[in-house]
Amino acid sequence: MVLLLRNHEIRGLMDLPEYLDAVEAGYRDYGNGVGAAHPRSNLWIKGERQSDAYTGGHLPAGSKASFKFKAGLLPGRGGAGVNAYTAGLPGGLETFMFLFNTDTGALVAIMEVMYLSWLKTAAVSALATRHLAPPDSSVLALFSTGRHARSQLYGLTQVADIQRVQAYSRNAEKRRNFCGKMSAELGIEVLPADSPKDALRDADIVTAITTSPTPVFAGIDLPDKPLHINGLGAHYPFVREIDSHAVVNSRVFVDVLHQGLGENGEIVIPIQEGLIDESHVVGDLGALVAGVVPGRLPDTRWTLFLSGGTGIDDIAVATQLYKRALDRGIGAEFHFNQPYEFEL
Repeated sequence: MVLLLRNHEIRGLMDLPEYLDAVEAGYRDYGNGVGAAHPRSNLWIKGERQSDAYTGGHLPAGSKASFKFKAGLLPGRGGAGVNAYTAGLPGGLETFMFLFNTDTGALVAIMEVMYLSWLKTAAVSALATRHLAPPDSSVLALFSTGRHARSQLYGLTQVADIQRVQAYSRNAEKRRNFCGKMSAELGIEVLPADSPKDALRDADIVTAITTSPTPVFAGIDLPDKPLHINGLGAHYPFVREIDSHAVVNSRVFVDVLHQGLGENGEIVIPIQEGLIDESHVVGDLGALVAGVVPGRLPDTRWTLFLSGGTGIDDIAVATQLYKRALDRGIGAEFHFNQPYEFEL
């Protein structure tokens, strides 16, 4: 029996703290060597660009869209699977998870991914922030005022006592509306910033989750004090949200080491510029959560976490959602492996 779970059914199965717990458990397993991740692969669809939906212009010359997939294995959680999706076509993002049981080998679920990814992404950056942000962090600089900015803000308030948010995006009306809505929802001061530099003023935590192919703030404008940065919007080697100054002067972590080194422009571009080498990346989230690599050191000023989503967080969340759906009788059941014969 295979369970089909659609976005509207996944909503409400787990709350954000449960996503955070699932992601933490998955990365701890991975950091302890109990699991594996296959990095995202991008297969480029040649042609003239039709839509910037979910690409932000993140396309090489001559390509109109891409087909992507990434995979993860977490036998301690009982699951393995593949997340496959398209981006850049007029229909927007179409993304699905195929989840297998690692005890029986059976395909147990096919899930729509848009809703779970929205909360999973927030949980990943919240987990990194829990381990890397300075103690008593209270001021957040938030770059983006879209749907991901909303879940990011909810996630960060789970791990830090955020008292003031300075939000910047290119559309002044959207950022005013976002700030008013989030102030009312969270009961904290969420203020629209007039410029990237204004957003960074006094920040303890900086989070960028945009579709921009170029840096969204100048690293030289970061406060000269301990702070933590999350860069979450870009995962191609030729684009980046965070500039070389911020990267060079930070203690850098990625979600999964071999994936981050290959796809994060924040790392690839300064390597090409001769400013750093691969050893500048201290470790990944698994090693950090498992205690294999220390996070913030006594003399650390800036930390930086880069993430584009991996098979580890996909499977960590999907396995928990599947179990919760079974318990609640949610989802549509259908069957493969019906009787057949090898006859022509």
